[in-house]
Amino acid sequence: MIMNHILSLLFILLISIIYKSVEENSNKRLFIRSAIPIKNKTWTSYNGAVHLSPDAIFEPTTLEELIDIVNLAIINNKTIRCAGEGHTGSSLSVTKDYLVVVKKLNKVTVQKHSKYGWTATAEAGASFGDLENALRNHDPPLTIDSAPIYDTFRVSGVVAVGSHGARTYSGITSDQLCSMKIVTGSGEVNEFSEEINKLEFNAAKVNLGLLGIMYSLTFRVEPMYNLRLTNIYAPLNWLDNPLNIKKLLESSDSVQLYYWPYNGFDQNEDPNLHDFNKDRIVVKNWLRTNDTATYTKQQIEKIHEDQQHKSIELYKQIYYNFSNPVATSNVAAKFLSSNKNTSVVYQTPDAIHHFVYEENVSKYDLVAFGFKVDPDFSNVAVEFSYAIKSLYEFAKKGKFPVNYIVEIRILKSDEALLSPTFNHDPKALYCFLDFITVTGTPNYEEFCSFLAQRLFDKYKAKIHWGKRYEFIPDVTSYLSEVLSDEIKQFEKVRAKYDPDKIFFDNKSLEDIFNGALKDKK
Repeated sequence: MIMNHILSLLFILLISIIYKSVEENSNKRLFIRSAIPIKNKTWTSYNGAVHLSPDAIFEPTTLEELIDIVNLAIINNKTIRCAGEGHTGSSLSVTKDYLVVVKKLNKVTVQKHSKYGWTATAEAGASFGDLENALRNHDPPLTIDSAPIYDTFRVSGVVAVGSHGARTYSGITSDQLCSMKIVTGSGEVNEFSEEINKLEFNAAKVNLGLLGIMYSLTFRVEPMYNLRLTNIYAPLNWLDNPLNIKKLLESSDSVQLYYWPYNGFDQNEDPNLHDFNKDRIVVKNWLRTNDTATYTKQQIEKIHEDQQHKSIELYKQIYYNFSNPVATSNVAAKFLSSNKNTSVVYQTPDAIHHFVYEENVSKYDLVAFGFKVDPDFSNVAVEFSYAIKSLYEFAKKGKFPVNYIVEIRILKSDEALLSPTFNHDPKALYCFLDFITVTGTPNYEEFCSFLAQRLFDKYKAKIHWGKRYEFIPDVTSYLSEVLSDEIKQFEKVRAKYDPDKIFFDNKSLEDIFNGALKDKK
């Protein structure tokens, strides 16, 4: 009798545990108790270009919650896409089902490593500011070699799309990885590294969110060092000799070229924009140095504060005067160009993030194209000049599509399959031509599409996955062709870790992959 009573209590307890683990809502869909959606049903990217109302939004804080979210998607036959801070300009985060926002996964740990000396492991939602603060405050102080210009970007988002900074020989940020952990389509945690499987690691390093939800990323880091950042204002005809770029890069750590549109234009002297020969470019280069940093921490904070104020004023002057595009065409040059050559020594993170802007106010669209650099750098100079002169051709038609920056970055190649700088030749260099304008600027898509066609035809240029590209005519079929071999290799890895396509919920990627795989035998 007592035994029956005990068995009854155990049965009731078992039912209670099961009920607490799994609940059924009014729509007959199962919910795992630890995978709780947030109350907010909408999500918007940082510049407002992407706005979603998915079935559910999750903001996990632990690995266990990530696993439960994937298991919940399996149970309910749902798909998953991920987001961080929302800086991605393309549709990569778009989903109608489950959106997982990883920004609350932000822990960073630093450890000694037998092979790499030091490594740092960042959870998927850690910002580069979080990572770099942990490294800077470590004993000894450490740094990462490659990072995006803005330290608010989340590590998983930068890795997923193959993003980068301006450091030429550090390559894309993914090239600093030594391992990563991903919750894949089975709900299991899988580790990827070169030692475990080189091909799979090269797929994971630029994975577009197609292998699962990244949980942690371990980067190679090294003792802190200083960089001298030099800005030289040069006339546009400096580009007439491409060897200027090559020689500067050979004597530097990195090179970047800036151009503020129509910066030689003075409306008081000439109301017509037609003489690009008056313009100048900014030639930036970084060089490792033992010299002491020029500014204190407090001085850098003050410089960044001033930069933020300038960026807000610049943005407002352009955004609120779209109806008068001539007046705003060269506002950026007036606000940001000091017209003075400078040479400043920074600690590495400060040299990488040498300019800050107020992203809660200033909203920009970005488009970028990458192509292989000719040995004499002639195509770099030609395409930068052509882009600048094309702005003047558009201006003659009353169109001013770029009102912030046109820039050139040079990056070394890597072997991440879907990277825009993919190449088995370690000596190959790639040029990235970027166009940045205030969100909503008229004729921006027309201008970028015009240049895209030229770069696609001449160089089989690739797009930047994290920036806008889907408006370009026939771009998905073009990418299917130009990325065909890499996609076929990547697909073998993707199919292994997500056979049910839980994470393959993106129309553009589906079209690109289907086009590349249609002839697969």
